[in-house]
Amino acid sequence: MSWKRWAAVAVLVSGFGTGSEAVRAEDPAPKKDEAAAAPAEAPKKKDPFFGNHFAMYLETRGGSASFGTVFNPVSSGAQSSSQSQLDFNGNRIGQFTVGWTLPRGRGQYLLTYNGIADGDYELRATGMQKSYAQIPGQLGHIIAFALPWWQIAIQNGQLRTQKIPPVWDSSLDDANANGQPDPDEIRFPGATFDASASVPKDLGNRIQTWDLIYRREFGGLRIRSRWTAGVRYLSYEGAIVTPFWLTGQSDPAGFGYSDGVQNGFIVMQQTTTGLGPVGSGEIQFNFFRQRLILYGLVQAAFLIESLDADSGPFTYLALNPDNQSFFPGSGEIRDSVSKSSWNAGVELGLRVKLFEGFHLIADWNRTGYLAAMLLPNSLSIPTGPIQVPLGTTARFISRDFQVTSVNVGLSLQF
Repeated sequence: MSWKRWAAVAVLVSGFGTGSEAVRAEDPAPKKDEAAAAPAEAPKKKDPFFGNHFAMYLETRGGSASFGTVFNPVSSGAQSSSQSQLDFNGNRIGQFTVGWTLPRGRGQYLLTYNGIADGDYELRATGMQKSYAQIPGQLGHIIAFALPWWQIAIQNGQLRTQKIPPVWDSSLDDANANGQPDPDEIRFPGATFDASASVPKDLGNRIQTWDLIYRREFGGLRIRSRWTAGVRYLSYEGAIVTPFWLTGQSDPAGFGYSDGVQNGFIVMQQTTTGLGPVGSGEIQFNFFRQRLILYGLVQAAFLIESLDADSGPFTYLALNPDNQSFFPGSGEIRDSVSKSSWNAGVELGLRVKLFEGFHLIADWNRTGYLAAMLLPNSLSIPTGPIQVPLGTTARFISRDFQVTSVNVGLSLQF
């Protein structure tokens, strides 16, 4: 065989070998008896309800507060009445909140304490009778309209009391000659009694609330809202000065008013507690990537309250059978009531983010603690010896505390 034939055979053998290797390369890999199982995905770890890191929330606020004027008219029989208004100055308010923030935006559990304390007080009171000062030789002194006899003023712990009897003389003042005194014919010649004294500056009025609530927030980046729901406990203790007549009928000399000098003041001691649901709704407007937040909030609580009021012992004055002189008696008025009532408030404010989780807060708040105190408005006092066994009784009415405050505070989310 020539060398050319041997070369052709070598090329053919080489081609077959290369083809068989390519065919073997395309064959699937031999299957194993048991393929290795793919590793199972690890189960996700469930977050604990209160989270797995320290997430305490703290907030504190404080400022000045003003109480609405407490008006308290009191009648002592059909002929005598007293009008008084009580104002509080230098009042203080403080708030402290502690709680826990749940993970994944699930809200917060919070306990909030709010305390309000009065400062000094101012009192204006007028003792009125349906009578005028009797002039010797003049018949009658009872009229159908009330006239002021006593004026009381308390300011900065100083009391001033004045007795200025109204006068009508048929021979001088009867301008229309009808023989009867008219309101525009009454004269007040001047004080027949004028005295001053020192009195306590602080009546010790304290309003405290404890709110245990759940708070949840929702909404977008610019406008957000949040709501709260929970339970409130309220406690109020204090005293309200309540001037009134200590006689059961008018006296021609205007004797028997609790002026604070000749006859002691009547100070009604107050105790009120309440329990019930509380809730609020808030809307927020965010600016500068939530560095500044303006908000408005309304809050309401519906409480079942227990109110107690007690005057303590006082001395009343009853006429002797001769209708010329008085004798003293020991009296006391008190009342206890259970009723439902509301606390309702509105708040406007701002929050400034100083750094992450730390905010400066400023707000204006007005809250009405409705039916928080119990005061007398009508008294029954013995007019003579026959009525002494009946003692002193009174009809009471509930009054409100209106509190307006301006506060500054800080909040910290750990």
